[in-house]
Amino acid sequence: MGLAAQWHIEAIAFDIDGTLYPKRSLDLRLALTSILHLPFALRYNAMRRQIRKEDGLAARPPMPLCAFQAREAGIMYPGKDRTRWFISKEERVFRRPWEKVFGNIEGFPGMKAALEEASASYRLCALSDFPVGVKLRALGVEDLFSFIASSEDYGALKPSATPFIAMLDAISLTPDRVLYVGDSESKDIAGAKGAGMRAALISPSCRKVYSKADLVFSSWNEFRERVL
Repeated sequence: MGLAAQWHIEAIAFDIDGTLYPKRSLDLRLALTSILHLPFALRYNAMRRQIRKEDGLAARPPMPLCAFQAREAGIMYPGKDRTRWFISKEERVFRRPWEKVFGNIEGFPGMKAALEEASASYRLCALSDFPVGVKLRALGVEDLFSFIASSEDYGALKPSATPFIAMLDAISLTPDRVLYVGDSESKDIAGAKGAGMRAALISPSCRKVYSKADLVFSSWNEFRERVL
């Protein structure tokens, strides 16, 4: 009996970037785009760090994506109404390039087989900080998921409890019945645990990692052996 059964889990939720595939693969392909728009990229990253710091683990009422983008634009360009410009720029610099390059991204070894096995016994959910777009389809696992969302859809960024609670509401499960799997201690593990869920951290160097996760695993084959 795997840990998911021992913990009475009914759904397993996953981060995407860095969890289902090596995030460095995408970062390398997007490096040129970021360099060409370096001032915007630097401000953008600083803005997202500020939002995470301001919101922390707290749960706030969800807000529409357009309102969240207005908040982002206001942080990046205080005192200026640049929301429309920001949305257009974000689309050109990040969202469109993501869509173009993702067709060549490969998932972690054993990831697809693990998700296929998990889907036979558990509901699968995907909750990412970044737009999901074509990622799950390109990885060949989209049909395995019954819930797919970005934290931005709820006007928040992990580790805020807002997107985690919204996911729980959408799948009608209490947090103790959901296991969340991610690659970031500060975003995925802290956010999931803060919302009351079990959490598993994927880390290639798991023997050296100190984590508050309920489980730390180094490969998807290990995930299958220990969780399913």
